[in-house]
Amino acid sequence: MNRARILVVDDEPEIRRLISRYLGRLGYAVREVGDGEEATALARQEIPDVVITDMAMPRRGGLQLLDTLRRLDPGLPVIVLTGHGSLENVIAAMRHGSVFDYLLKPLPNLGVLEVAVARAVEVRRLRAEAREAFQVAAIRELALTASDKILNPLNVISLSVEWLIREEATAEEKAKAVASIEVAVERITKIVRQMRSVGRYTPSEVVPGFRQIDLDRAAADDTSDAEL
Repeated sequence: MNRARILVVDDEPEIRRLISRYLGRLGYAVREVGDGEEATALARQEIPDVVITDMAMPRRGGLQLLDTLRRLDPGLPVIVLTGHGSLENVIAAMRHGSVFDYLLKPLPNLGVLEVAVARAVEVRRLRAEAREAFQVAAIRELALTASDKILNPLNVISLSVEWLIREEATAEEKAKAVASIEVAVERITKIVRQMRSVGRYTPSEVVPGFRQIDLDRAAADDTSDAEL
């Protein structure tokens, strides 16, 4: 079973390690860093499932990190650990959809954080399932569209072959049948190329246990192939 990946960002080593050890004992795969700059570098390498971050940090602060994470993955749940002095910024960020939840420091107990992380992981899982359902529907629609487009030229080929094998068919009729077959083959070849442009993209893992094809990129390449 895949473990949810948690990234803990805090410039206070004691707090960071306490949270990491606690969540690790709960079965999460935890990575920890000391500031927003390191967190940004890690997130660009591998998007975590949940981020827990302090707001007041050196180099890249909490608000800058939130902006970066939102650009990397708009649906990434971020839990902010903040003191009363930063609460106003957190509330503003929540209104813009940049924060999933916030907890005031010092934490009264780690059980509060446990509940917040469990909620965030579940929301992440549900969003992934929704995207997966969309991808399955999109691929099914793509397959149905391709089969419909291929079926018509196949029928043309079948009828044209019947004309070719008729003894009473004139040379002109046979020439028209051959031309029809050539056009139908070109149409099928074009459709196959479009399908191959989708198929050459390996599904990438978005969250543990969920893989998807970048259909937008594939569709763009379909257009390029059609213009060749």
